[in-house]
Amino acid sequence: MLTAKVFQSGNSQAIRIPKEVQTTLPELSIRKVGDGYVLFPADDPWFPLRLSIGQMPEDFMVDRDQPTWDEVPEREEF
Repeated sequence: MLTAKVFQSGNSQAIRIPKEVQTTLPELSIRKVGDGYVLFPADDPWFPLRLSIGQMPEDFMVDRDQPTWDEVPEREEF
């Protein structure tokens, strides 16, 4: 697994990207997910979603425990 180094650059933090995964993009967006971080093209904010959908198995959520309308309990009105 490759490791990116985090360092101070003035009042900001910077990330040194390893040569094996360098990018030619001028800007990346970053999102914190739990304790991790995801970098993706700044001009394509839907990239992570499209990437994850392409990795779902064909039988993803084939068997859902979705209640039918007559099984949904009535809720108190506002």
